[in-house]
Amino acid sequence: MDLYILDGLNGVSDVIDTFQSVIWNMQFFGSNDFELVVPGTAKNIQRLQVNKCLVRDADMSANEYHNVMLIESRELSFDIDKGWILTVRGGGLKRILARRVVWTQTNLTGLVETGIRQVITDNVINPSDTNRKIDNFTLDSVQGFTDTFDVQLLGENIAEWLESTCKLYGIGWDVYIKNAQYVFTLKKGTDRTYDQNENVPVVFSPEFDNLISSTYTYNLENYSNAALVAGEGEGTAQKVANVGTAAGLDRYESYIDANGVSSNGEIITLETYMKMLEDYGLEQLANSAFNEKFEGNVIPNGMYNLNEDYFLGDLVQIENENGISAVSRINEIIYSEDENGWSLIPTFSDWEESEV
Repeated sequence: MDLYILDGLNGVSDVIDTFQSVIWNMQFFGSNDFELVVPGTAKNIQRLQVNKCLVRDADMSANEYHNVMLIESRELSFDIDKGWILTVRGGGLKRILARRVVWTQTNLTGLVETGIRQVITDNVINPSDTNRKIDNFTLDSVQGFTDTFDVQLLGENIAEWLESTCKLYGIGWDVYIKNAQYVFTLKKGTDRTYDQNENVPVVFSPEFDNLISSTYTYNLENYSNAALVAGEGEGTAQKVANVGTAAGLDRYESYIDANGVSSNGEIITLETYMKMLEDYGLEQLANSAFNEKFEGNVIPNGMYNLNEDYFLGDLVQIENENGISAVSRINEIIYSEDENGWSLIPTFSDWEESEV
């Protein structure tokens, strides 16, 4: 594999064809990250500067670059056997949106996709303060997702808000480069499980000789699936909402302070305000959901091939040798390469992690 250095939106400026190791972590909900270790030569130190971008040859096509990583830190060290070593680290282009917060109070009612696009437009593409604008940043075409919400925002870090919101609704997000522009896009994975009949199922299992190793974890620590959401007002006049329908011993309750969700002096109707409280509560519960996931080392070019038979964000079937089977979302894929070869390690997370 070769890595190409991008000078921002100006295209390829150099190529890295010799390195000691590389880790490329691609995430469906998160912001991506990477680590590259190369000889600490004067040439590498000069060309691998902070804010330069890196892209794998596999992610390049005509005027389009995906899974691009932004160099954010560098470390130069000395090893008696290997000499000077340069380690560069950073994250995906999604990190650009971590440089912006929601600048003014914003009430979003209706389609989640429409609301997200409004937040990006108001704070990145066409903000009232032109100093906040990021040039050459644009939106991809509308996907037509039907999820709805009622939320109120002020001060949220946009990348963090996108991660939590998109996870709640099972929507992936990304920023890639096309025709010398940063393009923001939303996407949903394809269902490739036994539970559907439109696509060929993708099953990772020792039985199919495509799951080398797996780790299954289930953790209820800090778990909550129901909450009392307290909004504005005091005493008996305080507006409260209930979220979560679990009952009996299966119910884990928590209290959520939503006093910051405002009706703007009752300009917002009571019905809309209560829906805003409920959506705020659901978003907070998503952060305390139970942790159930498979991690596995798959055979990269075995029965199924990445980006041919399955993609980041898809729902697949996982079955381990202990009889545990689950419908899981591929929410992360780690590509690594060093002197011992290369591997793909996907993380299969429970796709219902955000439901209450």
